[in-house]
Amino acid sequence: MNKKLLILPALLLGAVLMFTTACGDDCKFEQKDFVGQYNVVEDCSASPASSYNVTITANGEVDVKITNFWGLFSNAVNATIDCETISIPRQEPDGDKFFVEGSGTIEKNDGNITINITYTVTDETTSTILSDNCTSTVYTKL
Repeated sequence: MNKKLLILPALLLGAVLMFTTACGDDCKFEQKDFVGQYNVVEDCSASPASSYNVTITANGEVDVKITNFWGLFSNAVNATIDCETISIPRQEPDGDKFFVEGSGTIEKNDGNITINITYTVTDETTSTILSDNCTSTVYTKL
């Protein structure tokens, strides 16, 4: 095989790596920006509009725990931070067949930090699954 043919793929790979940037370079927010106490105002599909406080704490390098999520969960909800995005994988915080999953983004305006989250809580205690869709949930850092 010709040595020139072996060099071509190596050069192409080098060029791709040189011009590819990592997401981490563009991140405006880190885990520490999410950590703190928040006032939550939300309007969900199956529960009345409500306001309550939550606490977000660090859990490892990119994960956080949210206590008092939905104003009703006794145990913390786990979430992952990636730049300005917070992701809540499907989980059952209290082990009572109430599941939650969702995602959101963090913003900073005039020094005020807010997180906008959309999530769904499903009640799977019976064969008919009931959902509470929370699409207007705003966390304002205290």
